[in-house]
Amino acid sequence: MIIQANNLKHSYGSLKVLDGVNFSIQEAGITGLCAPNGEGKTTLLKLIAGLQFPGSGTITALDQIPQDRPLDLLQRLYFLPSEPYFPKWSPRRIAKYYAPFYPNFNHELFEETLKEFRVEANKPLNRVSFGQKRRAQLAFALATRTQVLLLDEPTIGLDIQGKDQFRRSLIAGTEAGQTIIIATHLLSEIEPVLDHVILLNGGRIDAHLAIDVAQRFYSFNLSTKPLPYGDKGYARRVPGGWLTVHADGRPGTATFDLETLYLALTDGGLPRPIDAEKR
Repeated sequence: MIIQANNLKHSYGSLKVLDGVNFSIQEAGITGLCAPNGEGKTTLLKLIAGLQFPGSGTITALDQIPQDRPLDLLQRLYFLPSEPYFPKWSPRRIAKYYAPFYPNFNHELFEETLKEFRVEANKPLNRVSFGQKRRAQLAFALATRTQVLLLDEPTIGLDIQGKDQFRRSLIAGTEAGQTIIIATHLLSEIEPVLDHVILLNGGRIDAHLAIDVAQRFYSFNLSTKPLPYGDKGYARRVPGGWLTVHADGRPGTATFDLETLYLALTDGGLPRPIDAEKR
């Protein structure tokens, strides 16, 4: 088992963030972790990484307990927060200092990714833009080649070219056997590379869907009129009309849209495909 959470609960004082989270990830691939702001995306990643301890329940990563901080797990798991601390060194100096902590660190990949991201390897990070810093941080994270890679809002600060290169790097990572979990509220930016999506809502897992199953189960159509009263689908106003989602087997003529499906599931109450749930 790669990741396993059972009845996971976590609070900050009287503020309950996670309230009985259950899910498992059994095979390599890219999973999007999505939730409204403040609903526990970052907290869940930190629990997986062992940076926070659960109030109750259990969580394991690579069959080990993250809060025990075992060396073997720390060498095979990397967490990149949304606002990480990096020394004001050059990317190349950072890699020279920190790469030995990760036995599978790929220096050639790091240099290639920096080049593709258009980041100067020898320029100190305190002399570059926020976007350049973020690219350097992502280049290092991708080069660790850890078995589990946790990324919190990784596309913040990236331009269009940077986001495209990032997606291509993610695909290369899964081809190398990585399990990647991306916490984001910008689903449209990572949808093309996702294998699964986890929806966190109200402190619980609202849905855990395989993308290919969801594409077969839900139908999307573009309509010039809103849904009639009593229709059990979901409609979202878009240019040209309404993008509708249904789970009743009707044919679909519009392109699958994960962002609309997220709204339909969290706000519209659409049913979940039983065979897509990974509990």
